[in-house]
Amino acid sequence: MKRINGIFLFFYKCFALYTLVVYALLIWFPFKDWFSGFIMMTFPVVILGHLFCLISSLLTNRLNIVLPLVLLAVGCIFLPRTYSIHFNKDDEIDNRKKTFKVMSYNVHVFRHNSDNSSDEAKTEIRDMQKWISTSGADVLCMFEYFSRRKSLLFNSNKIFENNGYKHVAYLNKSGWNRPEDYWGLVIYSKLPITAVQDTLFMAQNGMISADVKVGKDTVRIIALHLFSMTLKLDALSSQRTLKGLWKEGKDNAKRIKTGFINHADEMDILESWINVSPHPVIVCGDFNETPYSYVYGKSRSLLANSFEDRGKGFGFTFNGLPYFIRIDNQFYNSDKINLLNFKTINNVHYSDHYPILGTYQIKSKVE
Repeated sequence: MKRINGIFLFFYKCFALYTLVVYALLIWFPFKDWFSGFIMMTFPVVILGHLFCLISSLLTNRLNIVLPLVLLAVGCIFLPRTYSIHFNKDDEIDNRKKTFKVMSYNVHVFRHNSDNSSDEAKTEIRDMQKWISTSGADVLCMFEYFSRRKSLLFNSNKIFENNGYKHVAYLNKSGWNRPEDYWGLVIYSKLPITAVQDTLFMAQNGMISADVKVGKDTVRIIALHLFSMTLKLDALSSQRTLKGLWKEGKDNAKRIKTGFINHADEMDILESWINVSPHPVIVCGDFNETPYSYVYGKSRSLLANSFEDRGKGFGFTFNGLPYFIRIDNQFYNSDKINLLNFKTINNVHYSDHYPILGTYQIKSKVE
């Protein structure tokens, strides 16, 4: 038994050292290489590992409980990235300033790529379009948006225009979309858009900046869709042999590696856009990364995260395997903008993502 306890203690010390590396990368994010990305991504596994070791030690006395308790306590500094316990309140409202709502939502091409021939499917697609266009948001940032002018079911542009979204900014519309169709990233606004800039990453992935007039003020909305890893987790979970698990696991790891490499480059562009903006900034994005990543850490060093400041619960935004991840975010200039309310609308199941909605107000300038 003594030998077993010694082996357990040795491996736990190695695990504790690895934990410190994970914490250090998450705090300082000094490297943007793919290898560091994999290490940071294991943060939830690290926490669960220490919880297991703590419980095991309490039951078997194999390990002094002080070390796992300390490491778990230190890990609590990352709790805001994981779970938010803030309550929405209106005490910051300045009655002299207009409030405005911003929704970001990956609409998954309104299910255009799935079977939409049945009456039930058509009804759900119409319900989805109606729900978004009547949600009350002043600005809509939609990823994987789709519209076809000659289609009765998919003429999304007409639906949004008829519901007051008279201003629109597209990603690379003239580059690879036909005049009557559009597929990709879009910003719709009920408020005037005075300037637009965009840059293409790959296919439907890219970034748009739109200057939106809010009363006498202007806010710069940046919508971005980072490189899609297109993980095949359904195929991985369906494997019944070690060979199949190895093949699918290796393929998914390659996709994640490629994603980390692309996201780091895309983050450089986002940072430059934020730094040169003459207006307060709100970034809405399908980041395709968890809160334990270089891109998330870099983003929250530049701007405040809306979920962390006003969200509730875990705020998971992905409606599919593995379900328990938050990859959609809004970031904002907390020194120039008040965040009054934020929610993940997880009772809306039209897409493989959940919509997120923030209510903001530009702060009055100090005279």
